Amino acid sequence: MAPAEPAVISRPTRFLLPALLLLLGALLYAVRASADVGIGDDPPGRVARVNLLDGHGSVQLAGSESWVEDLVNRPLTGGDKLWIESGARAEVHIGSAVLRLGASTALQFITIDDRTIRLRVTAGALSVRLRQLDTDEVFNIETPAGDIELMEPGGYRLDVADRDERARIAVWSGRARVQGEGGLQVLHTNESAEIFGGDQAGIEVAAAGGTDSLDLWAEDRDRREDESRSARYVSRDVVGYETLDGYGDWVVDPIYGSVWVPQHLAYDWAPFRFGYWSWVGPWGWTWIDDAPWGFAPCHYGRWIHRGEGWGWVPGPVHGHRPIFAPALVAWVGARPERYTDPRHAPRVGWVPLGYNEVYRPPYHASRDYLQNANASNTHLERGVLTRTLDQMRDDDAHDGQRGQHRYMHQDVPGAVTTVSRDTFISARPVGRNLLKPNADELRGANVHTGAIDIKPGAQSFGRELPRDRPVSRPDRAIFERPVMSSNPEVSPRGTPVRVPGTMPQRRLEVPDTSARAPDRAGAFTLRNAPPQQSSPPVREAPVREPRGREPRVREVPSVRDVPPTRELPPPPRPVQVTPRPTHTPPAPPVQHTERPPPPPPQSSPPPAHTHQDHADRTDHGRGR
Repeated sequence: MAPAEPAVISRPTRFLLPALLLLLGALLYAVRASADVGIGDDPPGRVARVNLLDGHGSVQLAGSESWVEDLVNRPLTGGDKLWIESGARAEVHIGSAVLRLGASTALQFITIDDRTIRLRVTAGALSVRLRQLDTDEVFNIETPAGDIELMEPGGYRLDVADRDERARIAVWSGRARVQGEGGLQVLHTNESAEIFGGDQAGIEVAAAGGTDSLDLWAEDRDRREDESRSARYVSRDVVGYETLDGYGDWVVDPIYGSVWVPQHLAYDWAPFRFGYWSWVGPWGWTWIDDAPWGFAPCHYGRWIHRGEGWGWVPGPVHGHRPIFAPALVAWVGARPERYTDPRHAPRVGWVPLGYNEVYRPPYHASRDYLQNANASNTHLERGVLTRTLDQMRDDDAHDGQRGQHRYMHQDVPGAVTTVSRDTFISARPVGRNLLKPNADELRGANVHTGAIDIKPGAQSFGRELPRDRPVSRPDRAIFERPVMSSNPEVSPRGTPVRVPGTMPQRRLEVPDTSARAPDRAGAFTLRNAPPQQSSPPVREAPVREPRGREPRVREVPSVRDVPPTRELPPPPRPVQVTPRPTHTPPAPPVQHTERPPPPPPQSSPPPAHTHQDHADRTDHGRGR
């Protein structure tokens, strides 16, 4: 029998088969990764933070009916409502954007994520400073009178009447798009618009006008941020970077690079020890630090321990937008699955993450989220970070052995903080309720960054306003006023997506205005020469006209230049002239130089005359 001939594989088949195998492997990897980390459930990388409150204010967390007053260092996100009481003012940071709120201001955060910032202002005054705005980002403000989109970096001022459907937007620098019931208008630098809704729908464009105390305060705060020393070492997208100035020093370490070292610490101080834990959605357990500078070092970067004490190392200044983390700690203790009932866990412990240690959050996150969150807060090379994340994923696939990693601060004396479960879930101060950790337990403890199965309690969401403190509580109707809201295309996660070069379609949420006056419907009035001022600005003394009448025209000052006092002669000039006569008489040495020349030698021999003078002086000294 003749031997069988070997099978012949054509050249195209030899190239196609490896490609199909690679494609199949990629699909299996994608399916496995999506099942493990839950793609599409990533929390936002940006948050809002009240870093300054002058007076009283309160916040209503999303999904809650109660108001809490713990504002400083509390991360705020979509759905939270902020109320600034009468006589108060506040400063809020969202990434590199800064909001300054005046008295009696009602602000709601509709959406805060990596591409969209959508706010709702139903009463009060708001000053906005945008340092950067990418082409795919949206910054939108809804008001009862109209919808405002900030289109470029710059400075803006918004005033919203608390009762009328009226708002005013001034563009100090930049560009804004305004849309109301009366139409649409684009504003440029040094322009403003008065937006009217309801029966008086329309938009009136004028010069930007003058400033008030809120604008002057905002300009002073902007100058301080522009001169911030910490901005040289920290990205301005790190929320809370500006408060590092004045509370610590920047040093250069040969191993870690730029390190921020806090000052005036307690003898037993350690990161994540003086503050409390709160449940903040969508992240879960979030650390709220007591120190005014405690936001940035607890949610970005990493902590190190040197011979002199603790120091904080930020992530790269450029290249990556920083990703917010609820708490950069590793939990110390047995895994929750070792308890039949997790509520029986006697204590909760944690230790701060060290330099370049990879953070694996307790919530589900995609691979891209893990990559960006660690690349923006560490100095790991991309290849090292990729291999570390792969190893952590493989550990999860083998009976959850992720917690066997050894963290660098586990053996640092005093680095581990331990409290009871009741202290943890009740938002009690950790520093006053410490439990001394057991050395034997720490030696064999399982340290991990995964989730801890401790359910929040009634007090885990924040401390409510005290009943005995007089407070002007926000009126529910102020936040529930109908506004002009947009209805853009929506992504699967519910995030608004703006198509470049197009204007989102607007959805009207106000009563029917078909019976409004025809002479004002859709009309724009350009006031090139503003008349004399007949009423003060809206925030000083709002002018409320009856429905159906033409609104009183408010004069917008066209000059923001020097005040009238600078036109007078400068007062220091006459003051400089008056002391001059006192210096006009010549000094004694000058008088000797101006004496007439001595007489000729023949009139009186100088030696005899000099001797006689000496004798006269001598006799006079003897009392002759």
